[in-house]
Amino acid sequence: MTIAVTQEDVIELDRWSVPDLEMQRDGWSVPPRDSWRIDRRLRQTRVSAKTSTLFTRFNSHYLLIQINRRKKDLPEQVLDLTFVQEEPREIRDYRLGLWLVGAICMTVPAALYSVFPAPLPWLIAPLVLAVVFMSLAVRTTRHVFEFRALNSDVVLFTIDARTPSRERVDLFLTELREGILRGQRQLPEGKRRIPLAVAEMRRLAEAGVIGKDDYEQIKRNWFAM
Repeated sequence: MTIAVTQEDVIELDRWSVPDLEMQRDGWSVPPRDSWRIDRRLRQTRVSAKTSTLFTRFNSHYLLIQINRRKKDLPEQVLDLTFVQEEPREIRDYRLGLWLVGAICMTVPAALYSVFPAPLPWLIAPLVLAVVFMSLAVRTTRHVFEFRALNSDVVLFTIDARTPSRERVDLFLTELREGILRGQRQLPEGKRRIPLAVAEMRRLAEAGVIGKDDYEQIKRNWFAM
């Protein structure tokens, strides 16, 4: 079966069943591990969450993600950067509300004490609360880059902007972008890239990288082009 989109733009579906889309991609599968050429690694550790994530870019436009959480290795994730959006979404959340509450807990009792002297032990509770709120703000502050699947809003992976250093993160982000662009230059034009993208998202869904609902949404996005 061949579905004609335009005179020049044809999607070949001879070997695929619809709607299950049991797709195969000759030449587009992840290369065997013994042929991997490592380009660069980036390890990010969150001590508070007892989590360590190792990002390994290999063969230019592939990414291996290995996560160790509480001394337990989680299943590896392998992504083809070809099907990742070039520009990540940057999220900055400095938990200003928690900092404000902590500052209030610290300054208001001190101001009241200067006007209405009271035993010092009365200041201990608000000061402890101030420390708790500020510590929570430090632990939950987020500055991350979210990389989404091509032609969707589904997040595939996230990179912390602060660890191990901003310089190393920026370098890794630059090289990720180069890998994404290199992979996407190999894609066919127009709607002929739809079967390739949908097949890759199906592989990620089967590997547990994205959920079934996310896969269905991405598939609808591509076929709505």
